[in-house]
Amino acid sequence: MFLKHSMSSSSCNRPYKRKHVTLTIQQKLDIIDRLEKGENRSAIMSCFNIGSSTIYDIRKQKEELEKFAAQGLTPKNTESRHTLKKPRLEILDSAVFAWFSAKLSQGKTVTGPMIIEKAKQLHRDMNMGSSCVFSDGWLKKFKIRHGIQRLDGAGESRPADGNPAEDYKNTFCGLIVRWELTPCQVYNAQVTGLLWRCLPTSALVGENEKCAAAFDRNKDRLTVLLCANASGDHQLTPFVIGKYKKPRALKEAPNLPVHYDAQSDACMTADLFKDWFFHHFVPQVKEDFRKRGMPENSRAILLLDNCTAHPPAAYLVSGNISADYLPPNVTPSIQPMDQGVMQDFKCFYRMCFLQGLLDCDCDVKNFQKHFNVKDAIFAIALAWSQVKESTLQRCWRKLWPSDEDADRDLDVSSDCQNMVLDLVDAVPDNPLTDVPRDEVLDWIEVDKCVPVAEELSVEQIIQRGINPQEAQVQEVESDEEEGAVVEDDKVSWKHASDALNTFIKFAESSESYVSAELLNLCIIRNDFWKKRSESQAQRDIGHFLKQ
Repeated sequence: MFLKHSMSSSSCNRPYKRKHVTLTIQQKLDIIDRLEKGENRSAIMSCFNIGSSTIYDIRKQKEELEKFAAQGLTPKNTESRHTLKKPRLEILDSAVFAWFSAKLSQGKTVTGPMIIEKAKQLHRDMNMGSSCVFSDGWLKKFKIRHGIQRLDGAGESRPADGNPAEDYKNTFCGLIVRWELTPCQVYNAQVTGLLWRCLPTSALVGENEKCAAAFDRNKDRLTVLLCANASGDHQLTPFVIGKYKKPRALKEAPNLPVHYDAQSDACMTADLFKDWFFHHFVPQVKEDFRKRGMPENSRAILLLDNCTAHPPAAYLVSGNISADYLPPNVTPSIQPMDQGVMQDFKCFYRMCFLQGLLDCDCDVKNFQKHFNVKDAIFAIALAWSQVKESTLQRCWRKLWPSDEDADRDLDVSSDCQNMVLDLVDAVPDNPLTDVPRDEVLDWIEVDKCVPVAEELSVEQIIQRGINPQEAQVQEVESDEEEGAVVEDDKVSWKHASDALNTFIKFAESSESYVSAELLNLCIIRNDFWKKRSESQAQRDIGHFLKQ
């Protein structure tokens, strides 16, 4: 009896053994986020039923976890994965998933047997010596690794009969009613190519030249993504893609008015678009909701066209913020950004470029050569800011007409082209004076059909799998790069101060500036003086500490 009682007492005093819990990567990321917000560790341990050692291990993995989440194409990837363990044939896995993503972007149906057959083909073509059995088990693990819940097309409805544009308008209006969305919660984004220092061919012809055929238009390009909401009062920061990670011109310009990234062909890719969606679009939309006094978890929708660089809509989901695709082949007729916004943006950019040309003290070719990526980026930001709120509102009329639009003309074309022509006529003897008007109008839309998406063939996917270094983006331009102009002269505080004072003195004596503008210039100068003093103090402290 005594022995039985002792054993019972011992089992009661035995410490409670916590049930083993396997966290997903998303749960680990949530724990890191809660820790960084200062939440009590005990509360987190209790919520997830984990111990303090698990918290410690998760914090050690922070960089690896965040890198994995950033590289994953779909958020479902982090919700279904539990470890960071990589597949045995990682290069093959990446190639198969690249092929799978391309097929989904094209709206094509993909089945399990198709994935297995493509994996076998790529395995042969890539000459991978190690054997692999592409069984149903392999397919299941492949789907889990990449967060694939079901295998189908991009999900767009493609009715065989009827009017696809009208059908989608009805679908869209039903979506607006069901989710009770207001114009400030509906966005449209579009990607466009920009030949950023292109000029009309005739403007490059010298006096002694007989023909313009020898002069090719400059084909240096950037890819620009613009996005705004239907109320027209939230224009997101432009996303610009260049060819080089660190262009020389941006060396001394750390604060840019755009988000800048690079790709070897200066094209949009699914990875770049996914990064923009999760790290720029979603945070900016939530910040706009906060400013409006709306809950941060309010619903928002992003309308997209069927560009091959856009991941499937199922992969662009963050809480209540998601994407929806317009039907194929109806983009020019109902996509909002195509109803006057892109045209205005291009016209404003050409005007800014043209004003720089008219104001320079060099010939056309030298101006074109010295006009660099930094100049183009600031011109892009300025042009986007000049697109009117009313234009951003009117561009939704064909897709989302209001009662006020019932008796109005839905033509949203602007007079921006005439503004460019007027600027050419206003300055006599400028480089475009003798250029035919038709050629000037053609120049305004010279990059209308420039491709914006990187499209890889199966051969290119294989080549990148074998030689991943080929897909890496160059850091800076080579010395032989055409048009590369090195500007190493850094402007000092004194030179900047002298130039600012000279400009203000000019403005004070000019009838072109009113008192309000002069006051703004004085405010800028006072702010400049303050920043100069702060910089001087920091330099003095740094010098003292160094001694």
